[in-house]
Amino acid sequence: MKKLILFIAPLFLFASCVKESTEYKKLKAQNDSLVVQKKAKDAEINTYFKTINDISENFDKVTASEQLISATTHKPERLSSQAAQSIKDNIVIMTNALQKNKEQIALLQQKIKKSGAHYAELQKTIDRLTADLQEKAQAMDSLKAELSVKDKRIFELGQQVGDLDKDNKQKAELIKQQADELNAAFYVFGTTKELKNQKILTKNGIFSQTKVLQADFNKDYFVKIDIRTTTTIPVYSKKAKIKTSHPLTSYTIATENGNKVIQIKDPVQFWSVSKYLVIQTN
Repeated sequence: MKKLILFIAPLFLFASCVKESTEYKKLKAQNDSLVVQKKAKDAEINTYFKTINDISENFDKVTASEQLISATTHKPERLSSQAAQSIKDNIVIMTNALQKNKEQIALLQQKIKKSGAHYAELQKTIDRLTADLQEKAQAMDSLKAELSVKDKRIFELGQQVGDLDKDNKQKAELIKQQADELNAAFYVFGTTKELKNQKILTKNGIFSQTKVLQADFNKDYFVKIDIRTTTTIPVYSKKAKIKTSHPLTSYTIATENGNKVIQIKDPVQFWSVSKYLVIQTN
């Protein structure tokens, strides 16, 4: 046991001396420096590949915009104003993406040159990206030239669509207005005296028959309704007698809460003879 201890002790002493030696410290410093350099190099390469990925993504945007424009301009005679605006928006996307790629490729070349390193495969990738950029730029110029020829037609079509939309809107409003007028009706209720005061009921002599809506009656005294939605007319009176002509089968006079109510069963038939309803309440 003593012999073993006596043998190991010099080894520890020797190892301690080696660690303290100048040569060991020099080798350790070199190793630490290489580790730092490797980390820096890895970070640098990661930066290169991140830039390459960004460039590839921008090329994907350009390709996607090209496809959208191609699909949109396939039948220019059917272009809408919205489609024309979409073409302009995609042109802007392509222009910005190609400009950004141009700047990033130049920056990547500058970084590699500055580092003094030689990456054969990386340089091949950069050359390929540069060729792609030139090809896309030429395609972009051709597309712009083609669209400039079609631009007038696209603008004209956009104007035509806009005019058509406006015309359709005006027609829709006119149709609605006409429908509202066709489905408009007017009613009034009141005592004999009230109705005569408004010239709704008239009588030429003592023995003459009372006439309805014969003279220049006061139309402002009537209430306007839509016959499509109004099927019940309350008169707020215990008595109600219809003075205008309306088919008897098209309505009933009911009582609700002690007052008379005109219930229209068939609006089309009810208003077929007259669009004015006069109700006498005494």
